[in-house]
Amino acid sequence: MIAVFFRTVFIYIITITAMRLSGKRQIGELQITELVVTFMLSEIAVYPITDRTVPLIHAVIPIVSLLSLEVIFTFIQTKSPVFRKLFNGKPTVIISHGKLCPGELANNRLDISELMGELRLNGVFNINDVEYAILEENGKLSVLTKASESPLTPSQLDFPVDEHGLSHPIVVDGTLLPHSLAFVNRNNAWLDNFLSERSVELKNIFLMTIDDAGDIDLFVRDGDDKKNLVSREHIISKKRSSSR
Repeated sequence: MIAVFFRTVFIYIITITAMRLSGKRQIGELQITELVVTFMLSEIAVYPITDRTVPLIHAVIPIVSLLSLEVIFTFIQTKSPVFRKLFNGKPTVIISHGKLCPGELANNRLDISELMGELRLNGVFNINDVEYAILEENGKLSVLTKASESPLTPSQLDFPVDEHGLSHPIVVDGTLLPHSLAFVNRNNAWLDNFLSERSVELKNIFLMTIDDAGDIDLFVRDGDDKKNLVSREHIISKKRSSSR
């Protein structure tokens, strides 16, 4: 039993390492070659775990070989559009200028019910609202709605808006994230002064974020008990407040 446990842990670490080295797309946006490698890795990793007569090296060598092939093929695809098209195909226009292309639906073995379902997942509930629908290489559907059905944006209304950018978590569940603090050009002294002004202890902060505009969202527990409710305070940056 102990041997099986350690073999499982070893194969687990090797497989996770291989998946991580193959890139983050391996997780959510699989191309055909990546999908094949994923299936093969899962099969190869199981045998040494279930059969103790199989040496661990018989799993390590195929995993490393598959990873190497995937890296090589990915590199070649970035350099050769022909090779990329051969292995991964190309995007297919399913709806063009508001007109459905039945032939492309048939070529991709996609029926109208599946198309309607994909459109709903993209927030479109009427096929007549679609200007373009493109089936991407990874099987996902990209949708461009007609201009008359697209939501208005502040720029179209000449309405000025503040650009807040990304919110960066500084403190999560009472734990300071030093790299995030440095990324927003703050330091520990600034944080200590900020918390002191509000009589807040670091351990009581459920979440604290700073966006690119300098605005701060502070979520503080109402008590030391982690099950208590959390109160929110929004602090506008001094630079933005002075410009108003």
